[in-house]
Amino acid sequence: MFLKSLESTFILIILIFAGWIMSRIGWINDDVKSFLSKVTVKVGIPALTITNFFENFSNEMLISSFKFVGIALLSMAILIIISKIISKIMKIEPIKSGSFVSMSSVSNSMFFGLPICLSLFGEISIPYIIFYYVANTVMFWSVLSPMIAKDGNNKVGNILQKLKNIFNIPLITVIVSGILLYFNFKPPSIVLKSTKYFSGLVTPLASMVVGKIIYDMDLSKYKLDKSVFAVVFMRFIISPSIMYIITRFFNLPVLATQVFIIQSAMPVMMQITIVSELYNTDSKYVAATLSITTLLSLLTIPFYMLIMDKIFI
Repeated sequence: MFLKSLESTFILIILIFAGWIMSRIGWINDDVKSFLSKVTVKVGIPALTITNFFENFSNEMLISSFKFVGIALLSMAILIIISKIISKIMKIEPIKSGSFVSMSSVSNSMFFGLPICLSLFGEISIPYIIFYYVANTVMFWSVLSPMIAKDGNNKVGNILQKLKNIFNIPLITVIVSGILLYFNFKPPSIVLKSTKYFSGLVTPLASMVVGKIIYDMDLSKYKLDKSVFAVVFMRFIISPSIMYIITRFFNLPVLATQVFIIQSAMPVMMQITIVSELYNTDSKYVAATLSITTLLSLLTIPFYMLIMDKIFI
């Protein structure tokens, strides 16, 4: 598995580098990046969800999905508690504290975690990727984004706005597909064949978006403080360690454990930068931490797979 992880990571780096090159020569600007992101999130991922729900899911797995989502939520809740304690010990500025807790607790499960897990484990891992994504989305928009808003002395949006953020197109697709599967209703063959084509867009487009993000990075503009390194420690050491302990305690299947560990060790969630900018907190601090964790994750993925090779033998 370690050699496969090296190969998969190298392939992903090639795709990301292609996005970097296209950004460098001007093919991918901010407008194109926005377009690629929308196609990935609003077309590719829903298509991937529909395809795999009716190919890889069963009613038994659907019923057990609450368990998997609950375990992911539990790990994030523990991370929130730990990061809050660290924030107080390190005396992180109030304008940064909510962002610090958010960056330490949730991961980039979509644009980074999804293509990486697909490369490492194949499409059979899709159910567990989706379970983690659901937990990640719910935790961020319901619990963590209000913390960031509070840092900027902003009023949190009303309940309708919260629900709109939580129930985005990918999550709605998960819910609708789950309902259809539960009642044994399978979409027509032409629908599933069409979604199969669109689902192939996810990994290359998401990788090119990451390439654009890396191209836009300019770490020389940011002053790194000790809390950035604390986030790195939380994301790459504490988060996967807690996930391993919890998944072993609940005796999850090996594949579910591996996917959850990789997803929990992904870089900072990109939406945190957007929300911190929206609420006038320290968005440059978030951008710097996002940049560092994104670059480091390309180095740490083979390391995680090497460890899991030794554990899951």
